Amino acid sequence: MIDWDGILAREGSAIWQTCWRILANRADAEECFQEAFVAAVELSRRETLLNPRGLLQRLATARSIDRLRSRRRRSLRVETVNDDRLDEQANAAVAPGIHAEASELSEALREALAELPAKQAEVFVLHAIEGWSYQEIAARLSLTIDHVGVLVHRARAKLKVLLVRFAKSEDEKKPVTL
Repeated sequence: MIDWDGILAREGSAIWQTCWRILANRADAEECFQEAFVAAVELSRRETLLNPRGLLQRLATARSIDRLRSRRRRSLRVETVNDDRLDEQANAAVAPGIHAEASELSEALREALAELPAKQAEVFVLHAIEGWSYQEIAARLSLTIDHVGVLVHRARAKLKVLLVRFAKSEDEKKPVTL
C-alpha cells in the first residue's frame, strides 16, 4: 500500500512548482496538481509504482502542457470572434512598465510550449525546467537516451523560431538561447 499522504508531504511542493512554472495561473496549477495525484492513485491501483515522484512529475507536466494547449485554443477562438476588443485589452495590459521582461518571456514560452508536439514539450519541460537528466527522462518515458536528445534538440529549435515571433519589434528579434 502506497503512503499517499507521505508522498504528498514530501513531493507535493515540487509537483506544485512544476504546474506553477508551466502555467503561472493558480487555478489552473491547482487543477493540474490535483489531476496528477488522482491519475497517479488510479494508476497505482492497476500496477506497482517504482518511482511515484517521477510519475507525478510526468503527469503534472503532461496535464499542465495540455492545459496550455487548451488555453491557446480558447484564446484563438476568442480572437477570431472579437479581435477589436482584445486588441484594446492587450494594449492596455502591456503598457510600458506594467510587466517585467521576465514575465513577458515566461508567457511567450508558455504559448510556444503549447504549440510544440506533446512529446517534445514534455521532454523539454522535464529537462530544461525540471532539471531531469536525459537518462532519467529516457527511463521514465521508455525512450532511448538518443531519442530524448533528439526531442530536446527539436524542441529548442522550434522554440527559438516561435519565441522570435513573440518579439515586440524587428530590433528585438535576436537569437534566443535555450
